[in-house]
Amino acid sequence: MNGDRISSATHSNPQPTGSAPDLHGHVCVVTGATRGIGRAAAMRFAELGADVVLVGRDERALDDVRLEAKRVAKNDRVFWVRADYASLASVRAAGEEIVHRWPAIHVLVNNAAVNSARRAQSVDGHEMSYAVNHLAPFLLTTLLVPALAKAAPSRIVEVTSIFTHLGRVDAKDPMFERRRYDSTRAYTQSKLANTMTSIELAERLEGAGITVNCVSPGLVATDLLREHWIFSARPLRGLWRKLLLTPEQAAERIVRVATAPSLANVTGQCFAGSDRAILTPRRARNADARRALWDATARLTRAPEPAAMRRAR
Repeated sequence: MNGDRISSATHSNPQPTGSAPDLHGHVCVVTGATRGIGRAAAMRFAELGADVVLVGRDERALDDVRLEAKRVAKNDRVFWVRADYASLASVRAAGEEIVHRWPAIHVLVNNAAVNSARRAQSVDGHEMSYAVNHLAPFLLTTLLVPALAKAAPSRIVEVTSIFTHLGRVDAKDPMFERRRYDSTRAYTQSKLANTMTSIELAERLEGAGITVNCVSPGLVATDLLREHWIFSARPLRGLWRKLLLTPEQAAERIVRVATAPSLANVTGQCFAGSDRAILTPRRARNADARRALWDATARLTRAPEPAAMRRAR
């Protein structure tokens, strides 16, 4: 396994319409599930019959999604767990609650993300984009690995960005404490960090029955993009409406990677609009950099090292 493009011989064509999987009896955890892509992905999992665990900060919004799934998807097996991704203590509590209530998990979708226009700090004193987009999902994932191992074969899907290739992780100043803060650099750094630790996790879980892959959903009409002036400028709004994907279209890409039979044994890769792997960012293919980032992130989050990872190393 490596981070390069997989040969086309490894894959079949994307799932044809009408071949949607039956997810009854499967537990799917979706973070950032109250808006945008996360909400759409959660609804799609609910339509496919899964037990869906919504993770988000706003309890009222979480319950709105639960009720919508019950009404629209006809699925009353949708639940929620509150987690404030700006607090590692909150993430840890949520992870422990999820594992207690659902000891076997089949799919984890790490989708929650922010793009802070100005530098802000998390409860733990970390730069907000790095804390929410990278540290929090890293911690939650390690906490859920035992439940994912129990349900194996299972899948972890990391939602990244088409801007990941522009990212650079500054190991000496990841929190923008010394360099001038730039929201785009902070966001792309965090998404590159996601990709790097996902590939590293795929290697550490080799043989555990858990695949780990990234999805770059493309440019999607969500609140995240609206923070960029180029997408919110009034003269360009009509153009972007025509060019941007809907959250539902992006969610289909995520659900496919989480469920497609053709990807059952594929791990450590990145995908976009089909089940053919795309080239991962050059910096994510540096094994030494990945390991260094993993170790630094584990120290910051005090994340556990599950037995499934120890056996694989």
